[in-house]
Amino acid sequence: MAFLKNLGNKIGEVAVDAAEKAKELAEITRLKNEISGEQKKIQQAFIDLGKLYYEDIKDASEGPGTGLCDIIKTAEATIAELESKITSIKTN
Repeated sequence: MAFLKNLGNKIGEVAVDAAEKAKELAEITRLKNEISGEQKKIQQAFIDLGKLYYEDIKDASEGPGTGLCDIIKTAEATIAELESKITSIKTN
């Protein structure tokens, strides 16, 4: 009977440990989700800041960021051309 009692105690200890680990895992997951949410806020703020900066410097002929502005302008022109082609295809 002592064996069964010890086995019961061990099973109880394992169950308590498992429940504690599950709680820890749930808390870690919740915290990681919060971190991810904060990182998304930062990422969006960088995007918004970049858009504001772009609007300020997009017409500058030189200076920091003008090369990137040229890339954006070229991409916008390409997008406009592609959208025009789509419109042309749809109207035929």
